[in-house]
Amino acid sequence: MKRKNNSDKKWAIIAASGAAAVAVTMFAAYRSTVNRLVPTNMSATSQQTYTFSAPQKSDVPVQNNVSNVPKPENSQNSSTKPKPSDTSSDAVETNKPIIADVGNIMPVTGEISHPFSNGELVKSETLGVWKTHDGCDILCDLGTEVKSMSEGVVKEIKEDPLWGVYVIVEQGNGLDVQYCGLAKELNVKAGQEVKQGEILGKTSDTNQCEIVQQPHLHLGVKQGGKWIDPMSVIDKQAE
Repeated sequence: MKRKNNSDKKWAIIAASGAAAVAVTMFAAYRSTVNRLVPTNMSATSQQTYTFSAPQKSDVPVQNNVSNVPKPENSQNSSTKPKPSDTSSDAVETNKPIIADVGNIMPVTGEISHPFSNGELVKSETLGVWKTHDGCDILCDLGTEVKSMSEGVVKEIKEDPLWGVYVIVEQGNGLDVQYCGLAKELNVKAGQEVKQGEILGKTSDTNQCEIVQQPHLHLGVKQGGKWIDPMSVIDKQAE
């Protein structure tokens, strides 16, 4: 019987020790939790209540070195958007009209039978179609000498199936003058410098697209690559 009592006492002591250890652990956990709380209402008559305090703001500056991580708007390292550049001061005038100098003379003497149509469609007597007339037709006999309206350089000489033989003179005032329907025997060649009034050649019947009309010189003038009225650049007093 004594051995049994001694054994029971040992187990009782072990159980008591374990319970005490558990109590100590729970108390320590409670004290740790209480230390993390701050009082929100101090009153002598009421029981204190507690709430978790927010973590204090760190003074360590933010460094976002990882890509695709947005930085705070007020961060000193944040980049500002570049302002759009003002290109108005760098704007360059385009399509500025070229002001032609007056002083051009008539290449031949005669009346205007078909004036410049200024982009309007007119019916071609020869072709029977409606088209623009990008020059003017000056009546003159076949074999009439054609004079250069101004000094310049012979830019091109061509023989076209429709317009016949024609000479283009590039003037120093920004005009390109086209003399159409000339004879094949010319007085000038490409690249040659010509003076005002110099004979380029003679009129002929090579202008097939206007062959049914009365004999004439078809005169075309371009300014800045666009057709203009040839009569608008001829100085009547310079003849």
